[in-house]
Amino acid sequence: MRPLAVAEPVIEALRARGEETDAAVIDGVRQLSRLFTIDRDRLGLDYLSDPALRRAYLLYFAPVNLAKCLSVLAEIPPLPARPLRVLDLGSGPGVGALAMFHYLSCRGPQAQGGTELLLADRNREMLAEARSVWRSLASMVPSFEMPSLHTALLDLERAGPRAPWKQQTFDVILVVNSLNELFRSARDPIARRAKLLEQLLESLALDGTLVVIEPALRQTTRELHSVRDRLVTKGKATVYSPCLHEQSCPALFHPDDWCHEERPWSPPAMIEEIDRAVGFIKDALKFSYLVLRKDGRTIADRGQNIYRVVSERMVTKGEQRVWLCNETGRQLVGRLEKERSEDNAAFDRWERGAIVRLTEIDRRGSVGRIRQSANADVVCPVGESQSELLVRHQS
Repeated sequence: MRPLAVAEPVIEALRARGEETDAAVIDGVRQLSRLFTIDRDRLGLDYLSDPALRRAYLLYFAPVNLAKCLSVLAEIPPLPARPLRVLDLGSGPGVGALAMFHYLSCRGPQAQGGTELLLADRNREMLAEARSVWRSLASMVPSFEMPSLHTALLDLERAGPRAPWKQQTFDVILVVNSLNELFRSARDPIARRAKLLEQLLESLALDGTLVVIEPALRQTTRELHSVRDRLVTKGKATVYSPCLHEQSCPALFHPDDWCHEERPWSPPAMIEEIDRAVGFIKDALKFSYLVLRKDGRTIADRGQNIYRVVSERMVTKGEQRVWLCNETGRQLVGRLEKERSEDNAAFDRWERGAIVRLTEIDRRGSVGRIRQSANADVVCPVGESQSELLVRHQS
């Protein structure tokens, strides 16, 4: 997969709001990183009301999350050829909206004219930042017909009848790194999150797409797997991606398993500068995600010999192994170097997230074996459904 890059105007618009990187930004990135990982119990609902943390988020986490969103948008089916209604739920500074700008701008200056973006969030300051970033971006691309942007100040846990998704239909709904922060104090957070997604699906156009992106942490990812299971059990939607089935998630069968992505990208210089100061290495995008549809459409044809690679390649002396997943469950398969053949040579190109075909697996041991006679192929490389749309974009 070609490393993904975020459009330069978007980076400049975020920089215009966050200003230059300084000691306060570096400290804010450190604080937020701890809150998002080892100190999640201290993560409150209004952590971005702090101006210093807001600057850190705009200059560091927003571009990273934007790139994750772009990586997933690269997989979705082509959008309907009409003015779109897009909902960015739990928007923060509008990461989902900025991803849609990048996506649409790759189609040309007049692409999807008349499109409307609605950002819903409980944080007044972040919505104000989103509007400011959008104005800055519009001033940098005068030749592009910018979608109109609207904001809604809303407690997403108690939205009530005035919730936008109860009043109108949307073609794209984006929930980027926000579902895991909702209903954390509820008796059954999974049920409440699933109910919210059910409501969102009801407002989704028949040919629309609902995208949920979450941190790649074990807890948040397993919670997303559980939400997914509740939705598919009720038949509320089809999993377009990443899953190749609507069975119970096999990653939930063992408490140490979870399924996440790790995709290459080209970090902006701003991110590289902060990484050096903080001591991070942000050379890959790590996240978990779920793309839902109501029309039955899926990212690839399904079958017992079609799998998604759900691990990195594990190389040992004389052998390579990967974990695969499909309707038959998760399974560890390996190919001994002496079993390499022209028919199974495509195994060398398998990487986490790829959709692959394997005609036969020798299952006589604890590790499935790929023999010389097996045919291996790559059905869909990582993020390749529409990847040419989202390659490095210069404006």
